[in-house]
Amino acid sequence: IFEMAVQEGALNKNPATGLSVQVPKSVQKVLTAQEAELLLKAAKETNHRFYPVWAFALMTGMRSGEMYAIKWSDIDLDAGIIHVTKQWTSKTGICPTKTRDNRVVPISPDLKLLLTELKMERQQDSEFVLPHLKHWTKGEQARVMREFCRGLGITEIKFHDLRATFITNMLAQGVPLVTVMAIVGHRRMSTTDIYLRL
Repeated sequence: IFEMAVQEGALNKNPATGLSVQVPKSVQKVLTAQEAELLLKAAKETNHRFYPVWAFALMTGMRSGEMYAIKWSDIDLDAGIIHVTKQWTSKTGICPTKTRDNRVVPISPDLKLLLTELKMERQQDSEFVLPHLKHWTKGEQARVMREFCRGLGITEIKFHDLRATFITNMLAQGVPLVTVMAIVGHRRMSTTDIYLRL
């Protein structure tokens, strides 16, 4: 605001130049494998609108914007891979991924089953794999996630924590760090190391 005031001529100089505010890091939470299983089971049984999105997140570790932008043309069921080449943001729409790198995500048997179900449900609906739900488009997916977890009595996580859950569970299963980095699109080992500590 001070910078805008300087640009508009209301102030001669910014009195806050050189000051910075330390914002505490948010606590990263993850679901245990049992909690993740309970989440998906309950969401499927209640036909929760976010079930396919949550399941896809827990099975791929993809970022929210990457999942929002994924199209059927990015899925190669025969080769068993998903090509991640873009993301969606509310500011820019479809654009390159966060790191501007393309990558592939392997399709597990459970994910293949989910994709087959989605294809049957959405075959005439959309070129996009996942439904573009109103709460997702408006950025309210974290609130929906927390409320559902609270109702189940499991760890109250944010939407992005589904990605953290995927990463920590992969590492807990003994998947090599470099493989996990490649799947989730981390450039630096130090980023993935955070999840190793979790």
